Formats: sequence, C-alpha cells, structure tokens
Amino acid sequence: MPDADPAIAVILPGGGARAAYQVGVLRAVSRILGREQRQPFRIICGTSAGAINAATLAVHADSFRRGVARLLRWWSAVQVTDVYRADLASVSLHGVRWLTSVLIGAGGPKRAAAMLDNSPLGTVLRGDLELARIARQIRDGELRALAINATSYTTGQAVTFFQGSAAILPWQRTRRRGESAVIGIDHLLASTAIPFVFPAGRIGDDYFADGSVRQIAPLSPALHLGARRIFVVAVGQFTGQTPTARQREAPSYPSFAQMAGHALSSIFLDNLGADLERMQRLNRVLNLVPSEVLERHPEVAHIDALVLSPSRDLGAMAVPYAKYLPAGTRYLLHGLGSTEGTGASLLSYLLFDRRYTRALLDLGYRDAMARRDEIDAFLARGGLRYQPLFPPELA
Repeated sequence: MPDADPAIAVILPGGGARAAYQVGVLRAVSRILGREQRQPFRIICGTSAGAINAATLAVHADSFRRGVARLLRWWSAVQVTDVYRADLASVSLHGVRWLTSVLIGAGGPKRAAAMLDNSPLGTVLRGDLELARIARQIRDGELRALAINATSYTTGQAVTFFQGSAAILPWQRTRRRGESAVIGIDHLLASTAIPFVFPAGRIGDDYFADGSVRQIAPLSPALHLGARRIFVVAVGQFTGQTPTARQREAPSYPSFAQMAGHALSSIFLDNLGADLERMQRLNRVLNLVPSEVLERHPEVAHIDALVLSPSRDLGAMAVPYAKYLPAGTRYLLHGLGSTEGTGASLLSYLLFDRRYTRALLDLGYRDAMARRDEIDAFLARGGLRYQPLFPPELA
C-alpha cells in the first residue's frame, strides 16, 4: 500500500470511557496497514476523551504503530482513580460542595459545580504525554495538524484549538471558530470537561466545557485543516438504544441517569450524525454538477467519509462491570439509576475500569477487522468513494 494521503483526517469524538472503542479500531487499522506503514492520518481531530486519543497519536505521528501501542497500554490498564476521585469520602465531600454551589451560587467553592473531581486525570496526562513533540512532528512533515475542540462558557462558541503547519489560518463561522494554539494539557482537560459531571477547564482567561456541547458541525474542523477524506470513529449507535422487554411492557418515569444519559448521547452523537447527513446530501448535489464547473471552484469538493460505530450497545455492555466501580461512585450511580436499561448510558461514560475498557478494545478491533477491505482501500492514496456513508444500520 502506498503512503497515506496527507488530506486524510481521523475524527475521534467524545464519549468518556467509551473512547476505548476508538483505540480498538485504531489497533485494527495498524494491523491492516502493516508494520512498515507510516502514520495514515496527517490531520487528527479529537473531542472530549477522544482528544486524549488524538493527542497521543499526534505525539507519536512518526510511528502510528507506537502511538496505538501507547493507547492500548493506557486503556488496558486504566482505573477509575486515574480519571476522577471515586472513594466514598471524596465523592461525598464533592457532592456536598456541589450542592452548596447550587444553593449559594457564585459564592460557592471553586471547581464544585460538578459531580466529580477529575484532578487525577491532569496528573496522569502530565506524566504520560510529551506534548512538546507535536511541534517537531509538524516541522518534520509527519503531521499536518492536531485539533482539539472545546466550548467556551463565556461566549458559548465551539472553539477548535489547532496546532499545525503555518499555512493553516484561523477561521470564524457562526458560533464556532478555529484558533491557533500550542496544545497543552489544559486544552485536553477543557475538552473533557463534561458539564455537571467534571469541572470546567481553564485556558487563558476563559473557562471551557466539553467540546461536543456546542459542536454543531463536528466535521468542519477537519475540512478547515485541509482534509478531503475523513475517517470517523463514533462511540455510539446512531439508531439509539434498544429498550428491555420490561421497559417496553411497563415504561417507568425516567431516572436522573436516563435523562443524563440521553443528554450526553445527544451531545456526543446527534450533531455528528446530522453533519454526516448534510455532507452526504452535499456530495449527491456535487455529483450532478459538471466537472468543468467544479474545476473552476476548487474550494467546493466532494468529501469522502468512512464511518465506524459500535455493533453493540455500549451502555448495555457496561452493566455487568458496574460492580467493579469504587464504592463512592458505585453508590452515586446506583442512586441515580444508572445500572438499568437506558440509564446505563451514564454508567458507560464514567466506567473507566480496565475490564470494561478491554471489552471495548476487543469490540472496536473486531468491528474494524470485519470491514478491513474497505478500510485498506479507503486509506490508500486515491481511495474509493464509499457508499453507504454510514454504518450498515443507517444504510
């Protein structure tokens, strides 16, 4: 297989612990491409937990195989305590502070407007990621750009912080913008700051939430960075969850976990699905335009996309592993109703336990290997335009 096209981007959306699924897919891509293959993605875009995966690939852009191996090691051994404080005392104390901040407003304790304290994640990332290597990878031509998405609490804008070649210019669109930056740990923490779950992240003089919150056009950053083919690894099923037989027969009033789970699924998946549909419609229109007209307007191009998403419900997969959560988090989530039916979505986002993440790694690998011929051809220079754009469930 020839060297990868520099205009191929990988998009790694958010999803908490579900982001382990992405690494299983990336492991399969590494296997499909072979030992000697260079980094297939010169444009890497990440949001929320996907931002951590994206940054790791960028740090090791000179060796895709090594970057994937680092991610495999981390996700295979991850513990809840690597991400947030989960013991009963810490969860209880933070819960009291959260309630205090709600009751007394702005005078409440700092970092308390969230259920959980994710300060351990910052410590882990600072020890594991040598982000200074990204500049070298760009200089050496191994990477065109890394993009990390976050949402400004001050302006309400979706902000894409990008570090890339000098030819890439910032952009401004309705409620979203691209801003050149030297990507640091603060950008990753801001991108992973799920509202109400984790505290806001600070970058400069502004505070930020998870990048998926206002990301109305998730594909846009990759296109602004020069991508013409996009490899998307989603962490949920576009068709939604399947209710249990008991839920169909006797629906009950939704628990807090069900409401939170659906809100998070909307944040992490709905905008992505809508943007992919818009792109598919635009491609169909462009197919009707004469080639000589398109040649006069190079700024308008057919964008090819290959989308991988889980073949199983990741929420339902999480339920058997809930018992491995530390006591504090287990009691909290059980009380919120996150261990039954569609309420398990919230559980799946917070279940940073190696037993669960290993199951996701395996699923991602198997799902990608089942489409290995498509992936191999799509990543080749001059690859095919694939239809259907979506996974089989939406074809």
